[in-house]
Amino acid sequence: MKIQLEALLGLLALSHSVVADGPASNHSHSINEDVFENATAYPYEETLDITPLPRNNLLISFNFNIASEYINVSESKSHHQYRAFPRSLAPILESTDTRELHLRFGQGWWDSEEWGQLPYSGEHSGGVGVEVWSVIEAAGREQSFEKWTSLVNSLSGLFCASLNFIDSSKTTYPVRSFKPENNITLFDDRNELHLIRAALASEPVCTENLTPFVKFLPGRGKSGLSSLLDGHRVFESEWHKMSIDIETRCDGELCRYVMSQKIDAVIDIPRAIRTKKNPIPKPVSGNELNCDLDKPNDAFECFPLGDSNKLDFTLSDLLHRSILGGSKFSEKPAKVCAHVTDNWDTYLKVDGNYFGTPSNCFDVTGDDVYDLYFQTGDSTNVQSIKDVPIFVSRSLTGYGQDKGGSRTVFNNPLNEPVRLLYFESLPWFMRVYLHTVSVSGGGANELVKSVYYSPEVDRERPTHIEFELIIPANSTIALSYSFDKSLLLYSEYPPDANHGFSVEPGVVNVLEPVKYSLRTSSALLTLPTPDFSMPYNVIILSSTIMALAFGTLFNLLVKRLVTEEEADLVIEVSGPKAAIQKLKSKISVLKKSSPLTSKDSN
Repeated sequence: MKIQLEALLGLLALSHSVVADGPASNHSHSINEDVFENATAYPYEETLDITPLPRNNLLISFNFNIASEYINVSESKSHHQYRAFPRSLAPILESTDTRELHLRFGQGWWDSEEWGQLPYSGEHSGGVGVEVWSVIEAAGREQSFEKWTSLVNSLSGLFCASLNFIDSSKTTYPVRSFKPENNITLFDDRNELHLIRAALASEPVCTENLTPFVKFLPGRGKSGLSSLLDGHRVFESEWHKMSIDIETRCDGELCRYVMSQKIDAVIDIPRAIRTKKNPIPKPVSGNELNCDLDKPNDAFECFPLGDSNKLDFTLSDLLHRSILGGSKFSEKPAKVCAHVTDNWDTYLKVDGNYFGTPSNCFDVTGDDVYDLYFQTGDSTNVQSIKDVPIFVSRSLTGYGQDKGGSRTVFNNPLNEPVRLLYFESLPWFMRVYLHTVSVSGGGANELVKSVYYSPEVDRERPTHIEFELIIPANSTIALSYSFDKSLLLYSEYPPDANHGFSVEPGVVNVLEPVKYSLRTSSALLTLPTPDFSMPYNVIILSSTIMALAFGTLFNLLVKRLVTEEEADLVIEVSGPKAAIQKLKSKISVLKKSSPLTSKDSN
């Protein structure tokens, strides 16, 4: 009580001195503002980049960067003050000694020929499905795998994904691919760093994965750029991916987590506008059809034209949401940038007013509702795309239920050689023959610089292959190999076994002349599949035969054949009419005997 009273007197004295002295009052006000700003400003940034693409497509890229507080690893290895960093994620990283974590969710197909390079040179893009890799500090490989299992099981519940199905049969230890870019500090010099990776190609990506992603952000989708994130709009896009990258960065003995969250999506502009106007698809009336006048057309015949190159839309037309003010937690204002050419008009809409800047970049602050307006007379005029250093396509070859093959084609469109790493993780039921690996193309003997091969172990380890290749300038080569298809146990087949088994995409990391990363398409492998309906057919057939046999035998034992006359006699004697007649006779006998009984009593 005494301490509280002294504190109250001190505050009264301070307020008295502030009122008495004008300059002191202004100075103290600025100090209080600084304290307030420092208390609400966190190491958090958010940006949105919008880039028109050919064929009336639009690339939107959300970028959110968050950092935790520094901790002294010599005193404690766990965080106690999280600030903007998600508290649900840090304990998982600490309990599993995860120094780096990279998580990818993706669906769709990126058209490299039309759209050029992937965003961020493919560094934050994954393949179809879910992909995860991490750097774990542990004493040995067995301990690292135990921590890895705990990590993916925790992430499975956190992101509503099937990561808990990752086991040793889907886990690899990359040798040259997925190397960390920065040096990682060991918290215990007796331990080692282990790079572990796995992927689920058949994992569907949906709004359940976006919800925890948004909850990691300080605004939680209620303010700032995250208020634009709507699962229906993002996952209806032509191509989309979500990525989370967490690194442990140290300055001496002071370390902290740095997390980068990114969402990229390619939206078909005319389709998105039609979806907003007509959420339920309806046939277009004849008056609204845009017919080709050079061809015959009437009330019953029309050759429709393609989408118009004249576009006039807002960001809310595509995402069905507006920006609900700026971020209240960021050290810097949220920034929205449109990367357009001169024939595009871009304005920021605030309270019905439109504002523009020479750079087409806008700061989003305060509590106002923001929207972005776009208008162009020629949507084909977009910024020049970045040349892709390599084109890669993979397909399965062969036929039959016992053998198959894989063929990967590398096309180098540049005028200089390309050096790259090609990584593949194949399921254990694809028994690869290393001696069948062949490279066709110019100078095939000099194309493969090194090979790392780890054979599969049934139900315990996948096939792990890494190639270092040199692709000559303006040339195309093909890498192929053969494999056997293994038989699975009855319980190992998925519910829709005849659909096939998904094979995760191959990973290509270009080392020279530029840094670039991409994934091939996933493959669908058919295996010898038993007739799962056979047991049910056998059960039904055997049950029917048993029922027929039992019914016939039962009738022979308990029933006998009689003529119609004999049946009538039996019915007369023991049928319902006979029973009724017997009942009537008994009643009549009782009626006749009742008066005699009364006389005898008298």
